[in-house]
Amino acid sequence: MQKSHILHKEHLQMLPSYLFSVFGGIICAANLNTVIVPLKLYNGGFIGIAQVLSDLAINVLHLNIPQTFNLAGVMMLVLNIPLLLLAYREISRTFFLKTVLTVASQSMAMTIIPVPSAPIIDDYLTACVIGGLIAGSGIGLTLRSGGSGGGTDIIGVYCTKKFPDMSVGKLGISVSSIVFLYCLFRFDVEVVVYSVIFSAATSLVVDRTHYQNIKSSAMIFTRHPEVADTIVQLLHRGVTCWQGYGAYTHEQSYIFMTVVSKFEINRMKRIVRDIDPQAFIIINDRLDISGNFVKRL
Repeated sequence: MQKSHILHKEHLQMLPSYLFSVFGGIICAANLNTVIVPLKLYNGGFIGIAQVLSDLAINVLHLNIPQTFNLAGVMMLVLNIPLLLLAYREISRTFFLKTVLTVASQSMAMTIIPVPSAPIIDDYLTACVIGGLIAGSGIGLTLRSGGSGGGTDIIGVYCTKKFPDMSVGKLGISVSSIVFLYCLFRFDVEVVVYSVIFSAATSLVVDRTHYQNIKSSAMIFTRHPEVADTIVQLLHRGVTCWQGYGAYTHEQSYIFMTVVSKFEINRMKRIVRDIDPQAFIIINDRLDISGNFVKRL
């Protein structure tokens, strides 16, 4: 009964995370249309592949597309369909729902937000750095909310579950190489160089803001032994248990230690507080852990 009550409260508390996930996707789309596309630069990952397909459709197939309309938004939505199925089957349904909302809103924003006829930021290097910071923050916000912007984000999150040393940012750079090779043959070297700088800046910011890459240990002092079982059942994390004795209260207590991602800390605290509002919790961030620690959303 208590477990179902905690799950019901968690579902209500997760609603803001859906909004943040969507907001992160819209930030990325607005940044791409207003900062990057006017300079004829290319994004990395699946958005970059969508830009390549858009370029082929307009300049090779000669489709009549208005200059202010970004066809890459439609292409990105189509490319993400098989990856959304992967997210549903292999990651989690919550992740899938958030990603569907994010991809749909991001694709719509890329399609609706007009591309300026003249660049907002004329200097290429400045645009790449500022654009990278904004794009990385948007992607990081979406990932921290438990969703993704689709494409390499889905593949990256899937790989971090299967391969602990893999990061979303590193995978993004690898996939982006395909886009940049196309740009190298299609455009001049300057486009490739600045596109690489933009992609690298984005990836660096993602890895700094993606909480799933940050491990934290938690020590919980409580008189309720069921706290450990609830953490195992709801977070699927291992818990080490000791019996303690309070020197001040002269009462026996339980000491539980677990390792979670920083993304899971608030959820863990809510689980503990729902069982024991008086529990004492110590958090230690940025651990270097070797062993059986599973990365997940």
